[in-house]
Amino acid sequence: MNKYKFFVPLLVMLSVSPFTFASEKILELKKSCIQDYPVVRDETDPDLLNIYRQLCDRKSKKNMQLKNELSIQAAQRFQAMGKNLKALQWVEELRQQNFQRRELTDVAFLAGVGIAESNLQYMRNHEMRYLNAESTYPAAKKLSDHIQIALPEPDTSNSKAVTVNTIRLKQRMKRNGLSNRTAGKTSSLSRHVNLQSRVTKTSARNTTATTKLQSNNSITLGSSPFASFNKN
Repeated sequence: MNKYKFFVPLLVMLSVSPFTFASEKILELKKSCIQDYPVVRDETDPDLLNIYRQLCDRKSKKNMQLKNELSIQAAQRFQAMGKNLKALQWVEELRQQNFQRRELTDVAFLAGVGIAESNLQYMRNHEMRYLNAESTYPAAKKLSDHIQIALPEPDTSNSKAVTVNTIRLKQRMKRNGLSNRTAGKTSSLSRHVNLQSRVTKTSARNTTATTKLQSNNSITLGSSPFASFNKN
């Protein structure tokens, strides 16, 4: 029974070890590949080594487009790993070959920002000093100003699309609004005119009544004191 307990773990180890050795072999590069690309020496990242294995393949050497694509991937991987100087080496090498891509510009920008941030942190945490007012601060301020100018465009993915129907609907609503305001003004003006007319008529009636009253009074007041004697 004890022998059985001993052999079972041994068999498991023997069954697993071939896969372990196989995975370790996958991460190995040929010496010729490292000679062609010395920047990958001492690197152990599986994704990075896989890119270089494809770069060193004969198919990649014959296919320039594929080689350039893999080179961009290598630069991007170096930058993602924080090894910005190696990423910039790839960018410079590709640009010397007159190869330009937006991805290379992004890698160069991110690598430069990473280097600047790393040195700024070292300056503040280890050297215990600030930016220099005559050299480093103006350069940082200039970069900050350029970044403000180049801010990303606002996300309009959730905004409603402008169609012909929406434009027509807005125009119709605008016309209806103008019509309602015009009708309101007309109605108000009509009410004002009617009120003014009523006020004028009332004033005219009052003026007529006053005139008649004054006329009667003037006749009465202007009659002769001997009128009663004349009647007799």
